[in-house]
Amino acid sequence: MKSLFSLVFGALIAIGATLIHQTLPPLGLLIALSATFAAIWWVGRYFGKKRFKVVALIGWLAVIVKAGTFGVGQELLIQGDNAGSALLLAGFVLGIVAAAVKA
Repeated sequence: MKSLFSLVFGALIAIGATLIHQTLPPLGLLIALSATFAAIWWVGRYFGKKRFKVVALIGWLAVIVKAGTFGVGQELLIQGDNAGSALLLAGFVLGIVAAAVKA
């Protein structure tokens, strides 16, 4: 149950990051990245284990990868501009860092 909560929580944070990263550049991107780090760190702190941080990161990555690929109508939720590229790269790096720090 904890793993499912972590997975869904990571996915919800990714949905929020996807929707807010283009808002008021660069403020929206900074909010999305800080929320990503804080949420993944919080999951590990809440449950007391690093493995739940990794599960939350996997949920985050699943949504981000889907949002960054072309859909049926050739639409993108995360574009290849500066903000989108920064969300993909910095978000992944911050997720790894958040999962690596002590809970």
